[in-house]
Amino acid sequence: MRDVFTMHSFERQASVQTLAQGLAEYYDAYPELAKGRGMSVAAQEFFRCHDAAHVVFGCGNTLDDETVVKIASLFGTTAGFGVLKGYRLHESLEIYKTLRLRDVLRSLGQSAFLIPRTIIRCLRQRSRWPWEGFEEHLRVPLCDIRKEYGIRVAHDKVSNRGA
Repeated sequence: MRDVFTMHSFERQASVQTLAQGLAEYYDAYPELAKGRGMSVAAQEFFRCHDAAHVVFGCGNTLDDETVVKIASLFGTTAGFGVLKGYRLHESLEIYKTLRLRDVLRSLGQSAFLIPRTIIRCLRQRSRWPWEGFEEHLRVPLCDIRKEYGIRVAHDKVSNRGA
């Protein structure tokens, strides 16, 4: 679990940032993600929705966070299993090639905990987060979005006791 003092605002359950502000903070924290990416239109759309899921589900870009976002995208968004098409895009596969084996193995160990917890949290949501068409939420505070959809963020120590 990460140190609470190194968390970004969008990672906190009660963040009052709007979704647009959370996305801006996410791209500021990970500037390599916001450079137009030189990707296909399909990949740009996939990663736009994927990045919004990072912010809504309160995840940075560690491998553990990526695990949570993938599982939450499957079970907690309207994309469902259709989201897997985006992970098969050549741009996604290029990202996987940059991962270090040691980091992947450590993350696999954590997955035994993260995957069931994330599925349980997603099944407890009031409704699924809209994978596409979420623009109407850009001016809505993250805490309100999370309350409306019943989303619990991945790492907020104060609000994440238990599953």
